[in-house]
Amino acid sequence: MGSILAQPLRLPCGHEVKNRFFKSAMSEVLGTIDHQVSKELVGLYRQWALGGAGVLITGNVMVDRTALGEPRNVVFDEKTDASKVAMWASAATANNTDCWVQLNHPGKQSPNAINPDPVAPSAIPLAKGLDAFFNQPRELTEQEIKSIVEKFAYAAAFAKDEGFTGVQIHGAHGYLVNQFLSPLHNCREDEWGGSIENRMRFVKEVYRAIRAEVGPDFPIGIKLNSADFQHGGFTEEESIQVIIALDKLGMDCRNFRSVELSFFD
Repeated sequence: MGSILAQPLRLPCGHEVKNRFFKSAMSEVLGTIDHQVSKELVGLYRQWALGGAGVLITGNVMVDRTALGEPRNVVFDEKTDASKVAMWASAATANNTDCWVQLNHPGKQSPNAINPDPVAPSAIPLAKGLDAFFNQPRELTEQEIKSIVEKFAYAAAFAKDEGFTGVQIHGAHGYLVNQFLSPLHNCREDEWGGSIENRMRFVKEVYRAIRAEVGPDFPIGIKLNSADFQHGGFTEEESIQVIIALDKLGMDCRNFRSVELSFFD
């Protein structure tokens, strides 16, 4: 088994990683107060890169600085200091290590202490008892949805330009992509809601927009809940439909959240 894990792996896009050890994302919350890359983040990833893993996934990098999941999230947008991002990428890809940026938008799962006006697929609040920490969201307009898709694409292109070797779309943990997929959180009656085909439209458009920006040979992955584990929520059967659809589009790898395993196939 050890010898298999140590072997290189070629992804569908043609990119090869040096082995099959995969460090999943952990939200470090080590950005600066203005959401730039810090020296602590650079140092941490340098050590992880030297540890020997084939792929490192960063924790939450947000695509919109007005929509944060935590106070010290790093943001990739037009205000981001490219030189600091390049230093992070250089440290994280030492030792022939791949480092992929996990791209995220929290949707309504953005604390009211940092975001008083959260957005979501539908104007449905989080579960009762959380209203002290999270405000009721406003339903996104179609133009706003398209704008967020473009922000994901911009952030992915920025990551590639500054030296990262891939990206991962965060589609789990109740964040925006997951909110679109779940019928408990997405009650829209337009082309972005209703059937599973419509509810997966957002993540498919995010993938397509990123692929258009980064080209055919740059790895794109996704972290996806296998189910919501709630009555009437996103089901395992629906998650499989989403995976099949993304696979057909060219997604390189899928990380199921129900068990912390990474599937490269």
